[in-house]
Amino acid sequence: METLKIRAYHVRFGDAYLIQIPDKDEKGRTVTKHILIDVGNAMSKEGGKNDVFEPVVNDILSQLNGKPLDLYIMTHEHMDHVQGLLYANKKVIAGNNLKQLLNTQYSWLTASAADDYYEKHPKAKKAFEHYMATFNSIEKYLNTSLENKSTPLLATLLFNNNPNKTKDCVSFLKDLAPKKRTFYIHRATKLKKGKHHNFNETQFEIWGPEKDTSVYYGRLKPTTLNVSEEKTSSSKQAEDMIPPPGVDASTFYQFINRRNSYTENLLAIDKARNNTSLVLCLEWRGWRLLFPGDAEKKSWQIMNNNGLLKPVHFLKVGHHGSHNGTPHTDILNKILPVPPSDRKKRYAVVSTFEGNYNGVPHQNTLELIRSRCEELFELTSNSAVQPGEFIDIEFEG
Repeated sequence: METLKIRAYHVRFGDAYLIQIPDKDEKGRTVTKHILIDVGNAMSKEGGKNDVFEPVVNDILSQLNGKPLDLYIMTHEHMDHVQGLLYANKKVIAGNNLKQLLNTQYSWLTASAADDYYEKHPKAKKAFEHYMATFNSIEKYLNTSLENKSTPLLATLLFNNNPNKTKDCVSFLKDLAPKKRTFYIHRATKLKKGKHHNFNETQFEIWGPEKDTSVYYGRLKPTTLNVSEEKTSSSKQAEDMIPPPGVDASTFYQFINRRNSYTENLLAIDKARNNTSLVLCLEWRGWRLLFPGDAEKKSWQIMNNNGLLKPVHFLKVGHHGSHNGTPHTDILNKILPVPPSDRKKRYAVVSTFEGNYNGVPHQNTLELIRSRCEELFELTSNSAVQPGEFIDIEFEG
C-alpha cells in the first residue's frame, strides 16, 4: 500500500511541513515527490530560538536524499513562516549552497509578494502603505520612548510584521526555483500541470487569498502617539484603571490609551498580512488535505462566500491555534462536518508555542477541533516531541 506522509516539524512558534506524495510518472511507475510548506518561527521568548532549524533542514535534505524538491510554498510574509531557510543557508549548511542542495523545481508564493504586485493593484498599495506608515511610527515610538517596556505580544508583532526583516528572507525564497517556474498565487490562478507543477495524480485547489488584497485591510485607530486621544472603548477601559501612587493621573491615562491604540493597530496590521495567506487544498487518491497558512476570519468568510469550502481529512490548524485562525462553527462545519462526510479518519496538527501571544494557543478552539478529529497532534512547548523533531501523519492510498 502506498502512503502519503505529512512530516510536521516542531519549530516552536512557526510552521514547517514536508509532504511526501507517491505519484505515477509518465510510464506508470511510482515515484515519491515532495512539497515543502514554509519554514520559520517567531522571535518572542522561547518561540523563536533558531537552533531548531539545523535538525529540521538536515532532515529535509535527508528525506530528499539527493532528489529535487518538487514544490516549495510560502504562504505569507511573516517571519514565523519565512526565516528558516535563509538562516539555515547562512548558519547551518557549512560550505554548501542550500538552494543547490534543495534543487527546487517549482515555487509558489502568495500573490502580494511579487515585486510588481502593488503597482498592479493600486487599492492594495494604498492600504498597504497606510498600514506600513502606521507600523513605522509605532515602531519608532516604541524604540525611542522611555515608556517602552515591550510585552511578548508587542515584540512578536513588531518582529513578524517588519518588512525590513522579512525582505531578505522572502528574496531568498523567491530565488529557490528557476524564475520561469516561480509563481505568485491567488484564488483566481488557474493551476496547470507542466506549467505550475509536475504532479500527475495530485490535484491542487487554491482557496485564498483574493487577487486584490485590499479586501483584507480595515480601518486603523488614530495613533496620536504624542497627544491625548478621543474617548474610545480603549480609553474608557483605561479610565477604569487607577494610577500607581505618585504617578500623575493625566500622564498615566495618556500612556495607557496610547498603548491600547498601538497594540490594536499592530494586531490589525498582523491580521491583514495573515489574511494574504495562500490557502492550499490538496487532494490525493480520495484524501483531501487543507493547509490554510494563517488565514483569519475575513479570509475564511470570503472563501465561504465563494462556495470553495468542502470536507477535508486533514487540517493544518491556522494561526498556531489562535481563535481567529479557525472559522466559526457554521463555516467549520463545511470543512470538518459532524458527522463526517465519509468513513475516513480525520486528523489535525497545530504548531505553536506558549508565551508569544496572550491566549495562543486558544484551548477552547483546540478542543473544538479535537472533537471533530480522530486525533489532534500538538507541537507545543509541552508536547513530547521536542523542538527540532517531528511527527508523521500518514494516509494510505
